Amino acid sequence: MTISALIQQLLSTENPLLPYPVTVQMGLYISWATVLGAGALWAGSLLRPAYRVGLCLLMALWALMPGSASPTYWLGLAFQAPSLLTVVLCWGWFFSKPWHKPQTGANRPNGQTLTLKTGLVIGIVLGWVLLLDTLAWWPASVYSWGFSAAACAVVTGLAVIIWAIGGNVARHNTRHSFSFLGVLGVMGLFVMTRLPTGNVWDALMDPWLWLALQALVVRACWVRWRARPTA
Repeated sequence: MTISALIQQLLSTENPLLPYPVTVQMGLYISWATVLGAGALWAGSLLRPAYRVGLCLLMALWALMPGSASPTYWLGLAFQAPSLLTVVLCWGWFFSKPWHKPQTGANRPNGQTLTLKTGLVIGIVLGWVLLLDTLAWWPASVYSWGFSAAACAVVTGLAVIIWAIGGNVARHNTRHSFSFLGVLGVMGLFVMTRLPTGNVWDALMDPWLWLALQALVVRACWVRWRARPTA
């Protein structure tokens, strides 16, 4: 096989590898159960940790119920499935227990801050690129390129590079940011399952995650503006 033929095959979107219908159905229920459970954990911030975990489990079990009695049924009709990155972030937030031992910005390593800010910027830019792609603002379809093998390679390589840069900045600290390690985990899950749609952009971004990232940036700007020195 020549190099040009290999490149053409990597960029091809004519025969996308899609997930099995059974996998799609299972992924739909598991992903929404994870997101709704994390949402219940966040909403119960005034409760004791044990009650918050109980509320989280009840919401997750409700989302796993089959049929129209489950919120997953209606959320799937309205929004399909959340991205794999959203699910991984919810699981990471739950097991890291920031709701039990909050982490302040003062004790966060420079490498962690760098990768978190980089992740926010990349996520927001990717959301805008995909939004403008739906409005046909680009000369070629960015979304359809997500079905190609080259898109997986580009995303994985970019995550490795940024994670390595963040680790180099924080090499004198014992703690390190796992933001882009989470992206690598998402890519591994995507390659194995092709969830949720077989498109790499759907695995990395969904409208709710995109709005949440922008809300975080707006909140950070507001806090910094409120903390500015007054004359």
